[in-house]
Amino acid sequence: MTKTEFNRIRRFVIRLGKTLHEYGTPAHRLEGILIDTTRQLGLEGAFLVTPTSLTFVFWERGSDEELTYVARVYPNTIDLNRLAAAHQLVEQVLAGQVTLDQGFERLEEINKLPSPYSDWLDFLTWGSTSLCFAALCGADIVTTLGAMFAGWLAYFLSVWSIRSKRVEEMLEPLAALLIALIGSGFSVLGVKLNVPILVLSGIIIFIPGLTLTTGLRELAARHLMSGTARVMDASMTLFKLYFGTLLGLALGTLWWGYSSSQHIALVNYNYLHYLAVLGLAASLLVTFKMNRRDAFWGLLSGCIAYLGALLGSHWFGAHLGGLVGALIVGVYANLYSLIRNVPTNLVLLPGLVFLVPGSKVYVGLNSLVFGENILMNSMTGVQVFLIFMSIVAGLMFANAIVPPKQRL
Repeated sequence: MTKTEFNRIRRFVIRLGKTLHEYGTPAHRLEGILIDTTRQLGLEGAFLVTPTSLTFVFWERGSDEELTYVARVYPNTIDLNRLAAAHQLVEQVLAGQVTLDQGFERLEEINKLPSPYSDWLDFLTWGSTSLCFAALCGADIVTTLGAMFAGWLAYFLSVWSIRSKRVEEMLEPLAALLIALIGSGFSVLGVKLNVPILVLSGIIIFIPGLTLTTGLRELAARHLMSGTARVMDASMTLFKLYFGTLLGLALGTLWWGYSSSQHIALVNYNYLHYLAVLGLAASLLVTFKMNRRDAFWGLLSGCIAYLGALLGSHWFGAHLGGLVGALIVGVYANLYSLIRNVPTNLVLLPGLVFLVPGSKVYVGLNSLVFGENILMNSMTGVQVFLIFMSIVAGLMFANAIVPPKQRL
């Protein structure tokens, strides 16, 4: 192999790795994809993936000379539309259906793909996500509507953060602070709001329950560096959100005279929970930018996960409800992946969101600091950790029952 050919293959694999990392491929999947792709193109490679760095090592077969490349990257976001397109390119490369030149062009096209949904729909989704979550928490109608406006406030801050580096660095605590401060002000004015639920619903899209679960999955797969980094990143995000809320409520107490005794009691509208689940599942399709072709199956995944967790909790208790839900949705996602030849995460992630107890971690912080519960089903830290691990165990059992393709 000439040096020029070697360098072209190396550049392609590096760009492919960065693209797959950026759009949400877990470390234990990404390393396998890069190894298979490099071998198909005629080289050997070893790779180390973490949320903030990618390490590539290339060499020719039978040669002792190695070339190492280290890239600084940022923790990935979830874009299921681009992720599906990138995995389709991987399948075409492994099948020998595209040349390197075509691969480079396709990567450029993937990075320029527009969102499958309009900005207006994205705006509405942030509000509906917060509204549906507040309804699932048992909030009354006033707090539920207030949560919708809190979600929209978080959306505008998120858009602002794209244009401002300073806002980007403090986005999560700033959103929590402003929602807590404004919510406490309206509460003092006589609006009957459950302020803690309002804040939790407004910032729910920032709570990194999915990142925590992914980190624990990577730890279970013995990808210790990546898993530990994700868990620590998610933990810091939770603390930023919580202490942003604390500061907002403290300023509300100082400026408006807000008192936590003004909380409004929770209600239990069982018949509305299923509508809220359906609305939340639909909102997640837009949040994750799932392409319209797979949208129905992603919506079905959320419903399957929620109902599976309910059945598991009824049969085996709350601690194992997540295991049953993860097992069912994991088998469903693996079957969908095998039939459609798409990434497992494409329909797995919308279901996992209904299982991960990220909001309960936030609630646990509140119970630890103030000694009070803001949700009817609050749990201790140990119980929340057991739920996380039951979800990981459920996914492992699902992979044993219906093994996915190694690179998906």
